[in-house]
Amino acid sequence: MRRAAYLLLVLLLTALAKPADAHGMRTAYLEIVEVEGGRATVHLRTTTLDPFLDVETEPGCALDAAGDAQSPFDRAWLLDCPGGVTGHALSVRGLGTVVSDVVVWTSFADGTTSSRIVKPDDPRFELRSGASGWTVVRQYVRLGAVHIITGYDHLLFLLLLVLLLRRARSVLLAETAFTLSHSLSFSATALGWIHVSSAAAEACIALSLVLLAADVRVRGTPASAWRGARLALVFGLVHGLGFAGGLREIGLPERAVAPALVSFGAGVELGQVAFLAVVLGALYLVRHASLLPRFKLAAVYAAGSLSAYWLLERAVVCLMGQG
Repeated sequence: MRRAAYLLLVLLLTALAKPADAHGMRTAYLEIVEVEGGRATVHLRTTTLDPFLDVETEPGCALDAAGDAQSPFDRAWLLDCPGGVTGHALSVRGLGTVVSDVVVWTSFADGTTSSRIVKPDDPRFELRSGASGWTVVRQYVRLGAVHIITGYDHLLFLLLLVLLLRRARSVLLAETAFTLSHSLSFSATALGWIHVSSAAAEACIALSLVLLAADVRVRGTPASAWRGARLALVFGLVHGLGFAGGLREIGLPERAVAPALVSFGAGVELGQVAFLAVVLGALYLVRHASLLPRFKLAAVYAAGSLSAYWLLERAVVCLMGQG
């Protein structure tokens, strides 16, 4: 009867799993570059097809498509505002259906820049310079935190680490190793030093979950702190590729690459620490509950099955992309 209950839970979680994508964040990047005489180029880049997304201007400016051949993932316009673009307003129509928010980076003819995040509840924004560097920092810290909190495969990896180690000190050491390794691969990929297929990276992330779930299942006692740190160090390199993929969805402002990169990584770290604090706190509160071992076993079976589902699905996507 117990095994039947576990099987039912596994099937339910698998049925609810989202196809191929274990990340909930969908961000577009809008770049506006004023050239001269009140004219600016406008580029809207997305990694997800969104037929509802569009850019609109208000009276006083004209917005015309730049060129006949427009990619659905990279669209361009020419903005013409007599007297300069500063002070004029644009709107991003269709936010919330597929794309959740837009990072807007504006470069003005006088050399100043500004950055902001446009959300569905306030899609209108004015083109004004003078934003401080802290604007980029705040926005990319938030985006990094959102990426990890909506990155269900990364959260599942952290949960399995807790189940493998079970001691707060050991988990802290493993989390530190995980951060060091994924920061290395994440930065190298985001800066273009290494190039890895996103489909292959996602498949490898799922494989790391399958292997870690299997390790948790066969262990009757908590793993040593150093073993957990070594696993986190190796698998963190793979997960860093996934973080870089999330940053590619957003884009890096050309004149603020370093602060945006560091801030996004800091946001990821804050999200990780918050999630681990919640999980460790919950385990501490129920540490004497009689049903805790059964819940742990069910969680491992569910995590392993979900990871195997992701692995098969992502492997198919990877092989199809090579065909």
